[in-house]
Amino acid sequence: MNPTDIRVETVKVAFADERLSVPLHLSRGVIDAITYATVTLQARTRAGAGVQGVGAILLSDVWSFPAPDLSHAEKDRLMRRLCAAIAAWLENDTYGDPMEKGVALERVAVERAGQLAGEEPFLQRTPMPRLAVLNCMAPFDAALHDAWGAALPVPLYTAYTETYLNQDLGVYLGADFVGRYPADYLIPRRRALPVQHVVGINDALTPAQVGPEQPAPAGIPADLTTWIERDRVRHLKLKLRGQSPAEDADRLIDVHTVASQALEAVGVPGGPRLSVDPNEGYREPNVMLEMLDRVAAEKPQALPALDYIEQPTPRDLGSYTDTLHDVADRVPVIVDESLDDLDNLDWLRRLGWSGLAVKTCKGHTHSLLAYCWGRHHGLYLTLQDLTNPGLALVHSANFCAHLRLDVDCFEGNHRQFMPLARPDEKAAYPDYFQIADGQLILPAAMGPGLY
Repeated sequence: MNPTDIRVETVKVAFADERLSVPLHLSRGVIDAITYATVTLQARTRAGAGVQGVGAILLSDVWSFPAPDLSHAEKDRLMRRLCAAIAAWLENDTYGDPMEKGVALERVAVERAGQLAGEEPFLQRTPMPRLAVLNCMAPFDAALHDAWGAALPVPLYTAYTETYLNQDLGVYLGADFVGRYPADYLIPRRRALPVQHVVGINDALTPAQVGPEQPAPAGIPADLTTWIERDRVRHLKLKLRGQSPAEDADRLIDVHTVASQALEAVGVPGGPRLSVDPNEGYREPNVMLEMLDRVAAEKPQALPALDYIEQPTPRDLGSYTDTLHDVADRVPVIVDESLDDLDNLDWLRRLGWSGLAVKTCKGHTHSLLAYCWGRHHGLYLTLQDLTNPGLALVHSANFCAHLRLDVDCFEGNHRQFMPLARPDEKAAYPDYFQIADGQLILPAAMGPGLY
């Protein structure tokens, strides 16, 4: 027991309807409207101090709840209802640290989703995926860590140690982690985070390619070349269809060519660094190998610029009849949607995944534990985003700044799709929303908690 352990006294969850300035196209659908969930809780420490915690995240049903027989409005209603059930449970709290609470919160959120299925005919036909449950849980988990941080005499990320936590990682991750704590795997906070830019499936690469059907709102570039001229970004994530190896290879080559020319024109050395995200489009590994073979044959200099492939195959691990070892021997293959349960980490490694995409939209505790497991086992680690605006972005950026990553960049695509969202939160943390020379330059120090 620690005097900084907290007990939640009240919980409030608020939902805001947000529209994207530019629609985000995924293989599962198009996101043009989305819910921003904010959780505010009041808590008390064992020492008697009152503290407040805030957490926020986008509830992305297109990403986390891909059920084609349900509308966006219906899935969003169900996710909001689960958030309300989580809030009600959290008000009957006991003292503990946020790692203990976060693990319990995930278990209870899964249980509450099961109970909700008994009340909702839609969920009896199409159960809510565990990934959507994590997405709903995430703002509550963030608020717990934020409140705990407010009670600490030291910065939050330095406190994940034996001094302030009640349990070591062995309790959560098994015998390999006995005597170890999250701080053993974290690094001192970095000030500069190179920004990763998303190149959509249909995005124009040059001004000449921008057609009348692709107008961009004022202040948002409509093509990749103009983005590079403005922000000098060199880390690019390409969204691919994952249907045709030839089409995907051509797209990768075109992006590499145009980005190389644009970066050279603005004096950014080193050329582009690429990753590709087929959003589960490839049905089998051989299709990926054919795509890589085509790139190697047609433009061999583009292949060394490819850092990793993110979630190329379907998220349902139970459907796998092949492994990804042959692809991973050539380019790291990173899991995203398939990682919705920490119990599957070793299974993922056996299937040939090279590493993990860590995302705060799955919960701060879940993401921190996954990161520690991956770092301990020498996996390839990246930090990915969910188009987070406002406080959700500040949380994700500070989290990223404390991780030792294999591709050291921060996917900050809010500026592409939601630059006008959460203006009050942007105004409170202006440094987190300004890109200089392709980088996000963080303020010298965080405040108490996550922000």
